[in-house]
Amino acid sequence: MGRSFESYDSVDYPNLNKCPDCETFFADETCPLCGKVCPEEMRAGNRKPVKQKKRKRGGNDTGRVQFVPWYFNTVFIIAMLVIQPIIGLILTWMGPWKRVWKIVATLAAIFPYIGGVLIAVLIALIGSLVTPSDALPVNLDIPQTEYVEMCEAVDIETLYRNVDTRVGEYVTLTLTVDGIWNDEYEYESEYATYLECSATDTTGREWNFLVRDWRQGNTTNFAVGDTITVWGQVAGDVTIHNYTAGTVTAPGIHMLYAELK
Repeated sequence: MGRSFESYDSVDYPNLNKCPDCETFFADETCPLCGKVCPEEMRAGNRKPVKQKKRKRGGNDTGRVQFVPWYFNTVFIIAMLVIQPIIGLILTWMGPWKRVWKIVATLAAIFPYIGGVLIAVLIALIGSLVTPSDALPVNLDIPQTEYVEMCEAVDIETLYRNVDTRVGEYVTLTLTVDGIWNDEYEYESEYATYLECSATDTTGREWNFLVRDWRQGNTTNFAVGDTITVWGQVAGDVTIHNYTAGTVTAPGIHMLYAELK
């Protein structure tokens, strides 16, 4: 009785004849399947030894089934890469995945973090190009005569109590300089100096304001006790921090021009 083997098995039986057509091994003179007489070169003892194919390194030579732990399951690893990227990356590199997929999974896991940083840097860069860091909230190019005409005298108490709703209005005030402070939180700014000023209404009540000089910046020609006429824009509530004065909060004025009385 004959037995047939596929050629890729690289199997040979040296003690049996082999049919050159159907590759069946048999002990008789003729092939039991196709009936062909076995030629001399295919008879037992005359055939060239069959070359055995090399097995791939790391292959399962025993033929036994290898079981993969549940935590190396592909679906579980992908889920962990989304929920807990650190654990997911550990399982990725300890698991049976090929190196190329490990690299792809690593890049996919860290991209949201790297991408977030890159986007933040890009936004900051675009912002610096669109809005320069030295952009000022006032227009320094307006001539004094024109600027003074734009400013209107206002009631001190009304302005103080409604400063947030009047941001941007052009006003003129007569104030007394009570202190000159540098905002320690803006130590790198060219405009970190504030004049702490006060004004007295018709009833004798005193109201405090914080004035920033956008014309001279951190250089001021005024001194404590000076009475000045201020032309500027309402800045809303302003808070500064100074080691000596502490934290000071008051309605702010963006002063562009001033005159000592």
